[in-house]
Amino acid sequence: MNQKASGLYKEYSSNSSERKTKRTVLELRVDVDGTRPLNVISGDFYTNSKRTYLGSFIFQEIKKSETPAKEVRLIGEKGKFSYNSDQFTDIQITIPANSHPLKATVKWTNSSGSQSKYLCKYASKYFRKVHLEHDYEEGVVPLEPYETKDLSSPSPQRSHPISIIDAFAEAGIKIIVVKEKKDSVPSPKGTPLDGGVWTDSELHEAMLKHFTLFRGKPQWKLWLLSANEYVMSNIYGIMVSRKENKRRGCAVFQSATGWQSAEEKRFRLFIYVHELGHCFNLHHPWDKPQDDPSPEAGRYATLSWMNLPWRYYLSEESCGDEAFWEAFNFQFSNSELMHLRHGFRNDVIFGGNTFNRENGTQFTVKGATKDTTRT
Repeated sequence: MNQKASGLYKEYSSNSSERKTKRTVLELRVDVDGTRPLNVISGDFYTNSKRTYLGSFIFQEIKKSETPAKEVRLIGEKGKFSYNSDQFTDIQITIPANSHPLKATVKWTNSSGSQSKYLCKYASKYFRKVHLEHDYEEGVVPLEPYETKDLSSPSPQRSHPISIIDAFAEAGIKIIVVKEKKDSVPSPKGTPLDGGVWTDSELHEAMLKHFTLFRGKPQWKLWLLSANEYVMSNIYGIMVSRKENKRRGCAVFQSATGWQSAEEKRFRLFIYVHELGHCFNLHHPWDKPQDDPSPEAGRYATLSWMNLPWRYYLSEESCGDEAFWEAFNFQFSNSELMHLRHGFRNDVIFGGNTFNRENGTQFTVKGATKDTTRT
C-alpha cells in the first residue's frame, strides 16, 4: 500500500435507510505507520442522532499483516475502554489497498464469538482537529515561527522554521487558527499596587469576553492570549482554567519570555507549545502520579515540550538549560503522543476532565519508535 493507513476514519452508511436506523457512529484512529507510529488503534463512539459522546477505546500492540488480496489487516486484542464493554474482546480492521479514499471495515468480536461491523472512510492524516482563537494584548509583539537554524540543535538539524501549528502537526494534531487578532485585548487597568499586570480573575474575564467560539460544554476549541506581564513577574505562561471552565485556554507573558534575541524567540515558542500542551491535559514528565505506568514518569531527562529546560537532568555532566537545548529536537515524548492522539476523549478535550495529577489517560507505550528520553 503506497498511501499510509494511519489517520482518522469516520463511519459512513451505504444508504440513507441504514443511516437512519443506526444508533451509534464511530470515529476511528489508526496509528500503525507514518511519522512516529505508536502501533495503536483507538476511537470514540457517539449517538447517531445528536452526536452525544458515549465512550472511547484503545488497543495497543496491533498485529499488522497483508492479505493475498493486498489488504492491510490490523488485529487488536484486550483493549481498554472508558465505559463498561465486557462484551468486546477483539477488534479487526481490514483496509483494501486500492480504495480511494481508504476505507476500513471494522469488526468487533464479543466474548461469545459473535461479531458486529462498521464501515469507515479515511478523513484525515491528523488524529484530532482543534480550532484556536489567538488574541493579543495591546502592544504585544506577534509570535513568529522560530528559525531552528539560528542556534545549535541536535543532529540531524532541522532545516525549516517551526511554529505552534508545526509542533502539534508533527504530533498528529491539526490546529486551525480561526482568529489571530493583534491589539484585540486591552491591557488590564491596574492599580498602584499591581501596575496593570494580569491576575487570574482578569485572565478568566478576558477569555469569556474575547473567546467567541466558547460554549459551556466540552469542545475542540481553545483560546490563547499573548499578554505582557502576569502579577507574578517570573511566570512565563499559565493555563486559564476555572472549575466550571476547565482547560479552556492559556496565556503567555512577553515580559517574562522575552522576544528579541534568537534565544528568547526559541524560548517564547517553547512556552507557547508547553502551555497549550497543558490545555490538552499533558503534565510535566516529572510531575505525574506515582503509579503512572509511563517509563519516563518522574524523570527529568525527558526531551519534550512538556519538560522545563532548567529542570533537565540526565547526569551531573549533562543537565540544565544548555544541555537540554543541545539535545531537544522540538517534539513531544512517546507517552505524550499517546495521550494527544489516543487519550480517552474526555481526558483530552478542552472543558473535559479536570487538569490534575490523577486525570489523563495513562498507557504504557509499547512497540513504538524510539522515545525522546535520553538514557
